[in-house]
Amino acid sequence: MKLKFQANIERIKDCPANNERGEKIVFRCVESELSEKSFIPNAVLLKPKFQDHCIAWGLSVFSTFDSANEMLKNLSKNKRVNYKKIAQARITDEHGIKYGSKNKKHYTFFPKEELNVIENFKIVVGNE
Repeated sequence: MKLKFQANIERIKDCPANNERGEKIVFRCVESELSEKSFIPNAVLLKPKFQDHCIAWGLSVFSTFDSANEMLKNLSKNKRVNYKKIAQARITDEHGIKYGSKNKKHYTFFPKEELNVIENFKIVVGNE
């Protein structure tokens, strides 16, 4: 499976470390209008700071609306200018790799190269 940013990811040993199998409903903080800007990994946004950090090449997603909403509330004022909404997606093994962290409410999602994340994520108003 070829992932978005594959060339950068494969330079990092054991990246991504694991894949949680199965289907998951996930939530992500996004801009008011869904666009590619809402799905740029931190390794690109903050380069070169996180170029060598595996999870920085994936997308930060949450297992519950409430967890994503809590993150949204805790964003810095600079980030809150852009990120104002929460989007939901149903992701499967076919969509990419779901890397679970020690915090069971957070995942790093490494989408497949051909996945159109904008079509897969939909803005939600509450815990739908």
